[in-house]
Amino acid sequence: MPGVTRPATRADVLATLAIVLLVVGVVAGRAALRRLSPRPTPEACAALLDRYVELALRAATPEPAVSEVAERQAMARAAAGERGFVRCEADLTRTEVACALQAGNADDLERCLP
Repeated sequence: MPGVTRPATRADVLATLAIVLLVVGVVAGRAALRRLSPRPTPEACAALLDRYVELALRAATPEPAVSEVAERQAMARAAAGERGFVRCEADLTRTEVACALQAGNADDLERCLP
């Protein structure tokens, strides 16, 4: 009869459980791999900050003066403070920073980061 449901069989329950465990395993595995990935150096994080400032400035002004780029980079480093770009060192991986440093524009740089 249409509209009548049958009770779930043991095979149905086990298949559903296997799918749920697989999805949870993939999500947890990715998070664990990310936590275990090598972290960038403070120097790489400083270079990332400088690169982002440069690319963001170029998005607003296609041909910024070299002195303006340097001034904005110094302002960003000062804003980051003496502890540096702490989030970068704690949350990013070397692979993400390497990707961002090779980006051709600010949007591509942001796509490299979580």
